[in-house]
Amino acid sequence: MAEKLEHGEGDNLGRIDNDVRQAGRYLLLWGVIGTALLVLVAFWLRGCGPLAESNTVACGKPERIALALVPPAVLFVAAVGAFVRTFRLWKVERTWWGWQGAGWFLLTLMVLVVTTGLPALAGAGLR
Repeated sequence: MAEKLEHGEGDNLGRIDNDVRQAGRYLLLWGVIGTALLVLVAFWLRGCGPLAESNTVACGKPERIALALVPPAVLFVAAVGAFVRTFRLWKVERTWWGWQGAGWFLLTLMVLVVTTGLPALAGAGLR
């Protein structure tokens, strides 16, 4: 794995290195995947509604909720992965702060997706 830094170098706060670049790429990749999944689910469910002519498989209440939970679940798993990477880098005294920032950003994006997209996608208000 990675070699341990000399004692006294600390956590390299403010120093941009490969760990920070990897965290940025990870954040960008999973942010795009989560957003793309949200858009995909929204387009998939756009035909469902109280006046929908077709009764597709995805238009049932349980199916809508399950589909609407996919984007936040993906973002949550990605955030947990970033926090695990943060802990591992911190333990070997490498630059961990970029991964922690990526984890918090993904977790915030997950909360945003849940609060804005879930009610509409899950059919809240549909009878």
